[in-house]
Amino acid sequence: MKKYVFQRIIFSIITFFFIITLVFFLARATGDPLAELENDPRISPETIQKIRAMFGLDKPLYIQYIDFITNMMLKGEFGYSIIYKRPVMEVINERLPYTLALLIPAITLSNYLAYKIGVEIAWRRRSKIGSAILAFSIIISAVPYFWLALLFLYIFSVRLGWTPIFGAVSPGMSFNWSWEWFADYLYHYALPFTVLVFRSVFSYVLYVRNTAVDILGEDYVNVAMAMGLSPEKVKYDYVAKNALLPIVTVLGLRYAFLIDGAILTETVFSYPGTGRLVFEAIYGRDFWLLQGATVILALSVIIVNLVIDFLYMFLDPRVRYR
Repeated sequence: MKKYVFQRIIFSIITFFFIITLVFFLARATGDPLAELENDPRISPETIQKIRAMFGLDKPLYIQYIDFITNMMLKGEFGYSIIYKRPVMEVINERLPYTLALLIPAITLSNYLAYKIGVEIAWRRRSKIGSAILAFSIIISAVPYFWLALLFLYIFSVRLGWTPIFGAVSPGMSFNWSWEWFADYLYHYALPFTVLVFRSVFSYVLYVRNTAVDILGEDYVNVAMAMGLSPEKVKYDYVAKNALLPIVTVLGLRYAFLIDGAILTETVFSYPGTGRLVFEAIYGRDFWLLQGATVILALSVIIVNLVIDFLYMFLDPRVRYR
């Protein structure tokens, strides 16, 4: 067991460095972030050269890479954002709480509902209600997410006026712990949270339902029912518990992508999270901001993968690692 844990940690470290190396070079393959300045007649070539030197773009690529790794590992720094004119970590730390506050509750609630509903409609797969939920889930999972978000925005914000159109708080309202601020935040929070939960539940219900249906055909389930055990006991102790292991991988990995946020959700609703930050970094060719966000995303994915691997040991005693 110790050998397996050690191997997984070493493999995760190697994967992390491979990802950040790939991100570094792919970001620079998109073009020159200062190209627009060269076309501005108001800026002299000498000024552009000074800006390049300030951001380290005048150095050879391998030197830039060494500086990137050194600053990240020793100082926890990712450079300076050319869009926000501030250190990258300062920008990310400002946006990250909004993303975590939106996605952790949304993912947790949608995972729970998808698991409960999926097992239930698998158990009642021949009933009308089970068939209706299954058909609805197929339709919702096939609908493009951005279209669904725009539909909710149009109905509840534009037509009914129940929710605001954009933002996490009203313009001009600064962060504080007052009830007024919190109520205003919840007012803006309600619609993107609802869209995330609604779409996620009915997308993952299909996976949970299919997994549970496969387990219902296993011999041990048929034997348990033949022994006269109550339907509720068979459903929860034999079907639901055994369906949990493959579901943990799919539903658990959703937490790995917390840092990048729900890019489409945050973009459609102009929600100031890290998902929208990634979009802005790509659109503005902000290498340093994109690198910082992607490195944190890669780290979160690797950590969650490790946690899921270790959870397997406790969820299923049949699993043996060599």
